[in-house]
Amino acid sequence: MNAANTAIVCPRCESEECVIPAEDIFESLHSMYGACRSCMPEISVSKQMPFDQLARFNPIFRDIDDTTMRCPGCKKRSLDIAIAHVLSILIREGLRAGGATLFDVGTPMIAIGYPVPFPPRLGRNMLILIMDAIDKKTAEMITDEVSEVKGVIQRKGRADQPVGILNTGGDCASAPHTYDLLSGCDVRADVVSSAFGELCIYKTQSDTHIEFSRLGSDKIAVLESLYYQRKLEGRVADVCCGAGTLGLVSVLAGAREVILNDAFLPAVKNTLINIRANASMLGLDPAEIKIHTDPSELKTIADTPVLVATASGSCDLSLYHGDLVDLATTINRCDLCLIDAFMGVPTDGFVRAWKEAATMVVTI
Repeated sequence: MNAANTAIVCPRCESEECVIPAEDIFESLHSMYGACRSCMPEISVSKQMPFDQLARFNPIFRDIDDTTMRCPGCKKRSLDIAIAHVLSILIREGLRAGGATLFDVGTPMIAIGYPVPFPPRLGRNMLILIMDAIDKKTAEMITDEVSEVKGVIQRKGRADQPVGILNTGGDCASAPHTYDLLSGCDVRADVVSSAFGELCIYKTQSDTHIEFSRLGSDKIAVLESLYYQRKLEGRVADVCCGAGTLGLVSVLAGAREVILNDAFLPAVKNTLINIRANASMLGLDPAEIKIHTDPSELKTIADTPVLVATASGSCDLSLYHGDLVDLATTINRCDLCLIDAFMGVPTDGFVRAWKEAATMVVTI
């Protein structure tokens, strides 16, 4: 099956507007969250002041709706005003007390994440909220009434509990931990910067571990160090690839061949999206992105590795859905194996499985 010459369809809402090619994102990134000449000045909003006091001191917050402080030109408004609008709905529906603050709303994540050096201005569908005390009815009200909000996710478990699957092997196997998408769409992206260039890495955020986009990523620093040691020139395997970040950055770094793999199906689907969305940045030929196994036919947690997709161009690329230990016996030797497991997950068994298949194994 050939995946070329087709729009990238969102895996959540099936829109063709959610997943934008990376080169188009980078063309507009500098102005994406900026104010226009018609925008009103940013107002000072205390994120720690109870909402009922904010409303007492500033009439803006007394009857806040979707038009409040919205620019008539660019149609954007500040993140704080959008969050205040959400909080007013939560208070109205009895899910927060009048003394709640903007901090009590939840975790806001902008649709294209990067270290914005100023308070962001947001337009339609540019914000995804991860919330604790929320129900489906109120989540739907938020996406209906607050135009900035693209999706509302309900957090499950501890705030520090990773989203995804920790381990698939033997007695250490674990069930996947995911959040619930209650309303809207949760597809968003983070800009990943490296010495070799930038990529736009898309994620279905309710089933993907949250990693805030920031400068000076430790993981990218490891790849940069390997690059300067000339360790990224050959065949590289990113064996628990998540959304594909490390493997795809390795393509930018000049790897001859990259093998991507994850045992968790949502991660494989995200990686496939990112291959398509970043094809131009990676020097891949869109006509040579080929699907070998329909992801909808795969199990949520893999066992025997299955080849899902291949791509070629500046680099030969292959994507697998499989247990990383089993993958070591499936492929031929590689020059470098990258193991990016969740913090606290023992990796000794992974390293042993790959020490015969890879010239060098690096845990990240």
